Amino acid sequence: MLRAGPTLAGQLLAHVVTGSSLGTHWCREAADATQFGWVLEGGLGALLHHACAAGLDDVPAAWREALRSAELTARVLHAGRVETTLDILDACDTVQVPAVLLKGISVSEQFYPAGHLRPMTDVDVLLPRQARAAVEEALLRRGYVRLAWEHDPKHHHGAPLCQPRLGTFVELHVALFPSDSPLSEGSTFRPERLLEQAVDSHYHGRPVRRLPPGLQLAYTAATWFNDMRTHGRPEPSHLPAAFDAAYLLQGCGSSIDWTDLLEALDNPWAKASLHLTLSYLPRFGVRPAPAEVLARMGEERTLVGPIQRRFIHRMLERQLFGAQPWRHPLPPPMLGRYSLREQLRKRVLDRLPAREQAL
Repeated sequence: MLRAGPTLAGQLLAHVVTGSSLGTHWCREAADATQFGWVLEGGLGALLHHACAAGLDDVPAAWREALRSAELTARVLHAGRVETTLDILDACDTVQVPAVLLKGISVSEQFYPAGHLRPMTDVDVLLPRQARAAVEEALLRRGYVRLAWEHDPKHHHGAPLCQPRLGTFVELHVALFPSDSPLSEGSTFRPERLLEQAVDSHYHGRPVRRLPPGLQLAYTAATWFNDMRTHGRPEPSHLPAAFDAAYLLQGCGSSIDWTDLLEALDNPWAKASLHLTLSYLPRFGVRPAPAEVLARMGEERTLVGPIQRRFIHRMLERQLFGAQPWRHPLPPPMLGRYSLREQLRKRVLDRLPAREQAL
C-alpha cells in the first residue's frame, strides 16, 4: 500500500503490478496536469491507457485523446523496434554470434502485458567484444547508418546506428557500463561472465539470449540509480526502470536464488542499488524479497546507511513518482553522492584537463 498521498505514477505502478484495472478515480484523486504530463513524458502513456481502458470514456476528453495518441504511437514505434531487433538477429546469424537482449527490448515482451507498453529510445544488445564490428558491418549493409560519435575507448558500446526508414536506433554493447564507471569494478557485470551466464530464450520465434532473472534485476536496479545519479535529479525517463523491476519481481521473483545472487554481487554500487530497489517497491504492492535478504543487505553500509536510504526513498516518492520539483538548497540525495570516491571525482578528477586524466 502507498504510504504517502496518492500520485498518478505510484497508483499506476500499484495497479498494473496487481493486474487490476486502474479505473478513473485517478482523474479526481491522484492526478493533476503536472502529474499527467510527467507520466506521459516518461513514456508511460500507453501503459496508463492499458490500465484504465475499461473506463476510458470517463476520462476528461483532453486526457483521453492524449492517452489514445500515446497508445497508437507506442504500437507504431514498437513495430519498428521489433523489425530492427529481427535485423540485429539476422546480422548476428550472419557472423554466427549470439545476441543477449538488454533493457527495454528484453523486458518489454518478457514481462509486460504487451511489448509496446514499455517505452524505449533504442534497441540494446550485448555482444562479444570481438564480434561487435562484424555485426555493425552487417547492419550497415542492410541500410543502417552510423551516427556521428566521438570515440572513447572507455565507452561500453560503439557508435549508435540508425535505421532511417523505421526511425529506430541501435546500440551494440560490449559491456553494460563504461570501464571507468564504479559499476564496472569487480565481477558482477563483467561482460565475459554475463555472456556465459545468459540463458536461452526466444524473441518473435527467433532464438536469443537474456540475462538470468537475478542478474537482470541487479542490472535494472543499477541502471536506475546510476541514471539518476548521472542526471543529478529524477527525470520522467527514470520511471520505466522502476516498472521493469516491479514486473520482473512479480513475474519471477519467487524463482530467484537470493543467496547465489548476493554472493555474486561483489560490486558495492550494484548491491546498494538493489537494496534501495527491493526496500522501496513493496510499498506499491510489489512482491517483496525475503526479509532475511533485506536484513543481510542492510548490514552493508558502504554506500547507503539507513538514514540516507530513507532520504532517497522520500526523494523517489516526492520527486520521481510525485513529479514535485526539488526546491531545497542542497542537491537531491543520490546513491554514493557523499562517498569519498564521488567527492574525489567531482572536486579533483573532473577539473583536470583530459590529458592529465589519461596519464
